[in-house]
Amino acid sequence: SSRLKLRRTQRCRRAGAMRVQLLDGQGHDAERPLLPRRRRFPPLRGGDGGDLLSFAVGFVISALFVVVFFCISPLEPNEYGLQRNFITGGINHDVRRGGIHFTGPFRGFVTFPAALVTLQFSRAAVADRLPVVTRTGADPEDPDSGGQPIQISCAVQVEFVREKLPEVYLSFGSYEAARQRYILLAGNVVGNTAQDFVPTDFWTRRDIIAAHMLKEINHTLWRQGSAVATNFQIMRVDFAEKYEDSITQIQVAEQQKVVNEYEQQVQAVVQSIEVLKSTVNANIANISAGAAADAKEICAHANRDAFALKQGMKAKKYAQLQKRLGFNKAEMQEFFRVHVLQKSGGGRIVVGMPGPTDVPPPRSPSPSPGGHGSGSRSPGRSHPRAALAPGAAGDLAASPSDAAASEGLPAAP
Repeated sequence: SSRLKLRRTQRCRRAGAMRVQLLDGQGHDAERPLLPRRRRFPPLRGGDGGDLLSFAVGFVISALFVVVFFCISPLEPNEYGLQRNFITGGINHDVRRGGIHFTGPFRGFVTFPAALVTLQFSRAAVADRLPVVTRTGADPEDPDSGGQPIQISCAVQVEFVREKLPEVYLSFGSYEAARQRYILLAGNVVGNTAQDFVPTDFWTRRDIIAAHMLKEINHTLWRQGSAVATNFQIMRVDFAEKYEDSITQIQVAEQQKVVNEYEQQVQAVVQSIEVLKSTVNANIANISAGAAADAKEICAHANRDAFALKQGMKAKKYAQLQKRLGFNKAEMQEFFRVHVLQKSGGGRIVVGMPGPTDVPPPRSPSPSPGGHGSGSRSPGRSHPRAALAPGAAGDLAASPSDAAASEGLPAAP
């Protein structure tokens, strides 16, 4: 409130001061001589014709604005334009594409897309319609079933033909109306064509179904809508839940059958490998046994040949020894006997006593002077040979040949 009062006081003071100044000014003006009035700012362009020129410039600018606004129509790069008179409703059959075009007053373009238009049937947010609900054809294995309920999620791409755009406009009136008509036609064709195939075809021959549907959609759109269907794709196929479960079980069983067949093939390969392995091992064993037998035979022959060479060399050397010493056969036998006795060294030797097996040969009496012959032996003497004690009887050979054999020496010649 105090601020308001202060502001009011200041305003009153200002108003009083302005009044005083005005009164003072009137008094001074009455005293001053009248002067001619002068323009504060001179005109930009000479003379009094400036207003007319400004009016002309404004008129031209307005006319250009009207021409540009009402007589020129732009098109996007991927748009077709069909020229139409907004007053009479008539159209020009000359179709334009992209750019800025002079159409004249009260004329413009009815636009259609020049790129491919996608019509989608699915549960996605950008879809045009929900999936197509229809039924499949009757299963040959169950003709009374009448087919299975099915939902087909698909998409088709449509292209406008430039020369046919006047017919499209005359048939539907606008692009949006033509689009809705194409969606209806494509959905009907998909639903009708699905009834020509059995349920199993939708996961075993889906490419064939898609190609057939594209052909039928293209034929229908061209005949009833003057457009071309260029691409078609089946994105998803949904059967009833019970039928889906039965299909899954059947497919799992078939896959398990295939897996079992492959396992049998694997086992057959493994068994064949084991057979080959056993055969190879048997061949290896046979080869090893034959090699061992051949090795033993070769070693035996080598030992025999070595023994023969050794014995032959001993015989040769003993023959040279006998020849060098001048021994006869009996002396050589005694030499072998003494050699064997020297090497044995086990028992005790008794000289001059007959052995347990030594029996003197019977002596035939021969007359001699004095009742005894010169070549006779006294009955009390034994054969001059060494006799072994009973403990060493087994250490001595019976003959020089046996002694040589027991020592590994060749028999004396």
